[in-house]
Amino acid sequence: MSTRGIAASFVLLVASCTTVSAGNTCYFPNGDIATKNVPCSSETYSACCGTSDICLSNNLCMDTGEQPYVLSRGGCTDPNWESDNCPSVCRACFPIRIPLFDVNESGGSSIINLLYVDGVSTYCCGTPISNGSDVICPYGNSFEVATGEMLVGYAGLANLTTKGNDTASSTNCSSGSSSSRDTAIGVGVGVPLGVIASAAIVWGAWERKQRRRLEQIASAGGNLMLEQQQYSAPYMKAPGQPAELEVDRLRHELQS
Repeated sequence: MSTRGIAASFVLLVASCTTVSAGNTCYFPNGDIATKNVPCSSETYSACCGTSDICLSNNLCMDTGEQPYVLSRGGCTDPNWESDNCPSVCRACFPIRIPLFDVNESGGSSIINLLYVDGVSTYCCGTPISNGSDVICPYGNSFEVATGEMLVGYAGLANLTTKGNDTASSTNCSSGSSSSRDTAIGVGVGVPLGVIASAAIVWGAWERKQRRRLEQIASAGGNLMLEQQQYSAPYMKAPGQPAELEVDRLRHELQS
């Protein structure tokens, strides 16, 4: 390869490394480097969040590294903040500075819920404050936030794998794992069937026992009725006996 070709290749290599480096660097709206932020996607430009926070698909962050656990606006890999992938809220520099509620271009911004009415949430840049008669945003007007989903594989979830990857890794297991799975399935099916069979045997034994008990009760009841009938017979004849005694006495008197 000629010297000119080597030089051209070196220039391309340096340019590509610079591009990759720039793509991995996060910036705040004023151009300062966000040293504690990391990109939330592998695209050329993306939103950034803290290393312990959760990246959301709406280009915002869910702070989980430290209190308070709230939404926030982090950095962006576009140093000019012109990409649509950069956060679109809480990025202006406000003229009034309140340390407790500071929202500025040289850092991140907390995004706090202001109201929830009829299923719609509105938020503020910074913590809402009271004006004496109402609760309002410390900077600008309230706004709505688009629904966001967690982005797995970035920031606080960088080491978390997706369900798809777990499925793929499980399919690469050895046949021994497959055998174990089949055994587990067999046990899972056999145990309920065994329980059902045992329950059926117990039910049959109980039912036979109950049937014998009822037969014994019925037999005892028949004998009892027979004894009652035999015992009641003398009382059926009792009313006739006084009448016979009166007739004998009358006959004796007439003969006298």
